[in-house]
Amino acid sequence: MSDHAATTTAAAHDDSHGGHGELDMGHHHVSSSAMFFNVLLALLFLTFITVAVSRFDFGSMNMLIAMAIAAVKASLVIAFFMHVKWDTAINKIVFLSSFLFLSLLFVFTLADLLTRKLDGPMGGIKSPVDKAWVHPSATENH
Repeated sequence: MSDHAATTTAAAHDDSHGGHGELDMGHHHVSSSAMFFNVLLALLFLTFITVAVSRFDFGSMNMLIAMAIAAVKASLVIAFFMHVKWDTAINKIVFLSSFLFLSLLFVFTLADLLTRKLDGPMGGIKSPVDKAWVHPSATENH
């Protein structure tokens, strides 16, 4: 038997990956507790920043600032706690493409809202009622 055939046969019968019938699920990344602690500190710091920023009025930028901080926090959770940072490229592409389709949903919804006329029946200002409301039982004849 040649050296290549012997190596191939030995590798085929190697039981170091598990017993008979078990699937090899690929590489598993083992994270250190120090890395999780650092991510926790970063998330707590960003939460502190979120609360601090909420105390100031930035006008129309309030929502944008809050969403930017939330996106950074979500990215940390996705990358480290969901182990996407160490995942395969195709899984990263599929995961990130979901955000593309979510952004398209938001863009088309906002485009629809911004192109509607405000003077239609749903957007118009209603005139106030000229008299006070009276309960129907008060107007019944006994």
